[in-house]
Amino acid sequence: MAKPWLVLLCVGMLIIGAGCGILGGDDADADQEEKEEAKTAVIQFGDFPQDEGKYEVIHPRKHFGKDESFAMAFQMPNEEAFDVKHLKFQMIKTDGSEDRLLQEVNAEVKTSQTQLKWQFTDADKFHDFYETGDYKMRVWRGKDLLAEGDFIITD
Repeated sequence: MAKPWLVLLCVGMLIIGAGCGILGGDDADADQEEKEEAKTAVIQFGDFPQDEGKYEVIHPRKHFGKDESFAMAFQMPNEEAFDVKHLKFQMIKTDGSEDRLLQEVNAEVKTSQTQLKWQFTDADKFHDFYETGDYKMRVWRGKDLLAEGDFIITD
């Protein structure tokens, strides 16, 4: 009589343990993914801050008109320095089924910098950049993705 109760008790403990994640190793994988995501800064888009010391866009938003000037800004997590003299910026059009790399721009930065802002105008002559559509910008330090953000150009 005691054996069936013991079996039921063991089965119950296994179900509870599996449901709580006690028996799985998924938490370590989730923690690693969170750490990697935390290393990638989010690019904010909006109006260019005229104040030299301000590195946050004014009126943050994701939608911009075809003839509108706008800016991007980002800060490294934990005030980590760039530690390089050049960063690579990628402009990617994300309309349709495949992302299309439009242009890569290498920009000179100070190795001690922890934040960056940049203003865009139609005079910047990015290839196909001021067409309507969905875009993604990525900032790379070598093979490390430092920052990423999405925006939309509308009529």
